[in-house]
Amino acid sequence: MITEARNQSFIMTAYKDSDNLYRLVERLRSDFNVFIHIDSSSTVLGEKDLNRLNQLRGVMATSTYVITWGSYKHLLALIDLAREACKWTIDGGYLHFISGQDYPVYSNQHIKDFFSDNKKIYMDYRDLSHMESHQKKFFQYKNHLWRFNYWNKLVHAVRNVDNWIQRSFGLLNDNIGGIRDIAQGLVWMSMPKEPMQYVLDYVRNNSRFMHDVYQLQVPEEFVFQTILGNSHFKNDIEPNNLRYADWHRRNGSLPAYLDESDYDKILESGCLFARKIDSAISAKLINHFEAR
Repeated sequence: MITEARNQSFIMTAYKDSDNLYRLVERLRSDFNVFIHIDSSSTVLGEKDLNRLNQLRGVMATSTYVITWGSYKHLLALIDLAREACKWTIDGGYLHFISGQDYPVYSNQHIKDFFSDNKKIYMDYRDLSHMESHQKKFFQYKNHLWRFNYWNKLVHAVRNVDNWIQRSFGLLNDNIGGIRDIAQGLVWMSMPKEPMQYVLDYVRNNSRFMHDVYQLQVPEEFVFQTILGNSHFKNDIEPNNLRYADWHRRNGSLPAYLDESDYDKILESGCLFARKIDSAISAKLINHFEAR
């Protein structure tokens, strides 16, 4: 339960690894408010976990959406939580998007000190001139089947045909809600309350923008970057999301599940958070973090 506004809030989505989720929540909630969305299709986390989490001081948990990779529903879950989190974050405070498979590298006090009197927006950010071709395709090819599961074989086949038609007949998209200066990046980020509220107000008041967002592939990677990159907050963007990840397949995952061998590289990176974390594979690594 959330009972008081705090300086910082964590907005988290989760669907697996309950051990890491609870350890992460316990670690954060002593100093920060934590807002969690549990994937409604999760076979690991369910109503019992919702009830348990909502009884914890400093925690609010919901389970509204069935989320599949690349779907707009993950974006909606984050937006819903962000709206609630803004109500319980003091003006001038910070909000952080993380997953249930993340973990802080440093102490809560270190995190509090780092973001104190800080106005920077820490996000993965690239404009059109810095996007790779596959990243541009996420907005150039409209996803007319956005209501359906990306991984369904029939849906995937129809989308391939649809993409061929768009490419062959010169129908590639070049804007989102009329904005042509499009920016992209991972959704895991940290920013002050004021730019977060700006984004929430923008999506609420610009239905055309959100209509186009629904037809993007991986829409969560365009909304915050594009809106803030075309706002008076642009100069506050620091193109570093402070999350360490290894984008090589290792330990059965891409990005890799991090382990003890990553510890020195994580410290050298200067990142405040590490992902992806697995409660078993990353156990010794988490112990190193906790010992700092």
